[in-house]
Amino acid sequence: MSDDLLTRLGHGDITVKPNVARLDGSGVVFADGSREDVDVIVYCTGYKIDFPFLDAAEFTAVSSADNEVSLYRRVVDPAHPGLYFLGLIQPLGAIMPLAEAQSEWIADLVTGRAALPPVPEMKAEITAYRESLRSRYVKSKRHTLEVDFLGYQRELQEERRAGAARR
Repeated sequence: MSDDLLTRLGHGDITVKPNVARLDGSGVVFADGSREDVDVIVYCTGYKIDFPFLDAAEFTAVSSADNEVSLYRRVVDPAHPGLYFLGLIQPLGAIMPLAEAQSEWIADLVTGRAALPPVPEMKAEITAYRESLRSRYVKSKRHTLEVDFLGYQRELQEERRAGAARR
């Protein structure tokens, strides 16, 4: 934790808010009923994949009781353009360099330096990834997000190049 946090809290630069109750257009409604307009939400799930502020019926890609997620390259929900999940992986190796690679790809997408493939192509990649998990690991909540460090890092690099060519 940054040693600036307490100072910034004390000076009012940062405001502590309660849990997110729901999303409301361009804003967030918190558990205490207050509402804030926001540009970005950073939500940290820990080991339990849970997004209680997303409607489970609408966001089926990330609303699984078994921690199963259906995200293209473990980041993009094909049904919700502009919604990205960073760090929702369990690497065999360090997570921080992979999260950084994910953030660089997301930045490419947000700024228009890259484009996503068509939805059927994204869904095919998701299916292939999930099938590879089933053939490699026992069925458990722990193994739903596994990635090999070097293989996934290479996959993201290739996706960035392919995305740049698509735009």
